[in-house]
Amino acid sequence: MDYFVPLQFDNRPIKLPIQVAGYKFNFLWPLKEDAGILSRLVNNICLSVSVLCYIGTIVGEFTFIGENIADIAAVAECLCTSFMGVQYIIRIFVLLSRQRALRKLLRNFYRDIYFTPADDAGLYKEINSIMRFMNIFTQFYYVPMMLILVLYVYDVASVGLASPDKPFIYRMSFRWYDAQVPLQFIITAIYSGWLTISCVTIWTAEDYTLCLVLCHASFRYKKLRLDLQQLLEMARADLKCGETPCTNQNLHIAFRRRLREIFRRQQRLNGFVAEAKAHFTHQIFYIMSFGVLLLCVVSFQFQSGPITVASSKYISWLISQTAQFLLIGYFGQMLMDETTELRNSFYCCRWEDLLVLGDPHSNKLLLGDVQFAIMNSQEPIVFDGMKFFPLTYSTVSAALRSAVSYFMFLNTMNGEN
Repeated sequence: MDYFVPLQFDNRPIKLPIQVAGYKFNFLWPLKEDAGILSRLVNNICLSVSVLCYIGTIVGEFTFIGENIADIAAVAECLCTSFMGVQYIIRIFVLLSRQRALRKLLRNFYRDIYFTPADDAGLYKEINSIMRFMNIFTQFYYVPMMLILVLYVYDVASVGLASPDKPFIYRMSFRWYDAQVPLQFIITAIYSGWLTISCVTIWTAEDYTLCLVLCHASFRYKKLRLDLQQLLEMARADLKCGETPCTNQNLHIAFRRRLREIFRRQQRLNGFVAEAKAHFTHQIFYIMSFGVLLLCVVSFQFQSGPITVASSKYISWLISQTAQFLLIGYFGQMLMDETTELRNSFYCCRWEDLLVLGDPHSNKLLLGDVQFAIMNSQEPIVFDGMKFFPLTYSTVSAALRSAVSYFMFLNTMNGEN
């Protein structure tokens, strides 16, 4: 496949982590701009087959719901997988519509935003510490998938392919063909199993990419704040290292030049973040809306039955879903906090120390530059889900409380029946 390969600022290719490989596994990673016709054809065929797997499984799920509408526990389990399937079909088509935008976003990210030791060794070490935790959390997403598949294989092996009542991965019902016949059963198991793997790998890839972008963008803003703290010292160092005499007037000029350079870096960073917000807004909306429903129905399914080995898949799914909320909320809050503090950093960059050294004209220019920088940093930057769900700790807390409320409502309904 002629897949797109992002490059760093020095033109070295990026080695993609296993989480991001989920895009390629689902044929959603952007191809090169000059990819051949054969690569595009193969990619589109494989993607179409994947979507058909989703549709076939979801249709079977909704048929089962229609036939067992009075059984709240069974319907809740079906709704869980149906919500997942519908959500990821929408995600696939959104990602397809943004292939060019994703390619551009990744190109700009790895070239201009991605932190390396050359940028700041201390901050790079701090980023790596945070990223280790993110790797652990996102790789844990694979655990429910593995448990579902392993438990399913065990159930089928226990019953045997000759049995007329072999279990499916999901609670499905098909009226138009006998899915219990061995060959049809194997086909059904393959495409419904693909749904599990596809959902989890897309989920992991998108969350990892979102958190990676948020993390490095936050540290770019932190780097601006640290540079503002050293602004006066750097201006003095510029005069000492150059041929310009170290006069009060030249110190004003050097300080303002450094200030404007930091402001330009901030504006370029703001432009990238605006592009990233537009790309991830749909994903955040799906996480916050569908995620609440998933937490609710999975919790209900877990507590409505006896504790068995099969319950482990529900436990791991609950942990993964909760970890997802906390993870993206953490990085969203980090970005908001860094951009909030940037305004104070502009104000506290020791510009007042130059006022006693300059003439009225120089002071007026300096105050104008500082005021302009502060005014353009008034609003903190917050990622959001289609303008409904700001990505902050408060929103994540509200979403988790909503999931608990819906869970209690389902319990009440089940108790009345």
